[in-house]
This record gives sequence, structure tokens and C-alpha cells, in this order.
Amino acid sequence: MLLIVSAVGLYVFARWASSLRGQDPSYTAGNRDQPGPHDQAPMALDPQDVVASFPVDPELGNIQITKFFFKKLDAIPGPPDPLTFADELTVELYDPDSDHRWWQSYFVATPQGLSEILRDKSWKYLYAAEILVVPKYDLQEIRRAVVSRIVEANEYFKPADSKEESL
Repeated sequence: MLLIVSAVGLYVFARWASSLRGQDPSYTAGNRDQPGPHDQAPMALDPQDVVASFPVDPELGNIQITKFFFKKLDAIPGPPDPLTFADELTVELYDPDSDHRWWQSYFVATPQGLSEILRDKSWKYLYAAEILVVPKYDLQEIRRAVVSRIVEANEYFKPADSKEESL
């Protein structure tokens, strides 16, 4: 079941990502000082205010989450129906030791949100490289899942002896 949900999630993400390739014809050289077709929509709550609502996470060590926002919905208050949602989450991370910043993105959805996408788009499957499936929209749980994924995926958090073995 998990494999099927993962496969569906990955497909939706790929379809969504491929739709970003096209350029809006209204975005011409004459209006480039205005937001482009793929710029983030305005958010009701600043992404840094969302981060300020999070507790300090010792799992991240010195790494800090500096921005945390969804493409379509406001992280706070979240979707109107917490059981049915799907959106792209963008997270900015900062390492004060190296003064390095980087971005990570995840497609976050509930099973009902994935079903709705498949039904609305008439897709037979969904593909997404970085997907988090949650039972309902809960910002703190989503944050914990993101932190867990960051720790799992980054060499920075692995013990020194396992880093040497992987070389």
C-alpha cells in the first residue's frame, strides 16, 4: 500500500513539475520587473513568522530552518479541510558555521489530497521525488517529518565513522 501511495505521489509531483517548464507568454521583456509566472504567490503570513512558531529542534544541531512555506496555501492557518490537501512545501536552511544557505522542496499531501489530484487531473498515477504523505494537515507533524528527512538525507548529521565508511 505504501509503495502504491508513494508511486502515486511521485507521479503527481512529476506532472506538476513538468507543467512548470512552459513560459507564460504574458511574461515578456517589457514586464520582467513584475513577478514572473512561477514566482511564489503572496502569503498571508511571512515564512519567517511561521518558523518563529516552531520550537528549537535539537536534531538539527546548528542548522536552522529560516523559511517554511507552501506554494498555494498559507502554512498558518492551513487548508480549509485538513484531511484533503496537497501542496509543494519549500524550506530554506541555514548553517551559521559555514554561512551556507540552501533550499529543499517536498510535495506534502494527505491520501485524500492525492486522490483528489488524481481524480481532478484524470491521471492514472503520480510521481514525486520528495514526497511526504501525512494523515491530516498538522503543521508541527509536517515540520517533524521534514526535520527527520533532512537529518536522514544529509551527511552533516551522520557520525564521523559512517562518513568514512561511505567513502
